[in-house]
Amino acid sequence: MKSSSSKLERANEAKSTLSFAQRSGAHVLEFLRYLDQFGKTKVHTQLCPFFGHPNPPAPCPCPLRQAWGSLDALIGCLRAAYEENGGKPETNPFGARAVRLYLREVRDSQSKARGISYEKKKRKRPSQQQPPQPSPPPNPI
Repeated sequence: MKSSSSKLERANEAKSTLSFAQRSGAHVLEFLRYLDQFGKTKVHTQLCPFFGHPNPPAPCPCPLRQAWGSLDALIGCLRAAYEENGGKPETNPFGARAVRLYLREVRDSQSKARGISYEKKKRKRPSQQQPPQPSPPPNPI
């Protein structure tokens, strides 16, 4: 697996005319939309008869897109790399509100189109054992 800094370098090469300090959430969105054309995940359109089916029985002409999980992981790595390389969290273009909203929109639309739930799994809380109750004193007769 490539390091965070190499991912940051690749992202920087994609837009080499701007330094990261000059980038905004809009540039990150442009980058994510560019990446979408190289996706391998079938995302059914609302007109497709397989919309909402996780395992369609036949091929369809729906587009291939980047999977939400891949985009989310990439943005997470780039966000961390930005801060590891001296960027301030409040100026991090990968953490911009517009980027978070875009990722949420992609997740929700792919969830509906593919019939897959991306809800966070709830953690099971460890069962807390009740302390033993003191036994009642013997009954005097």
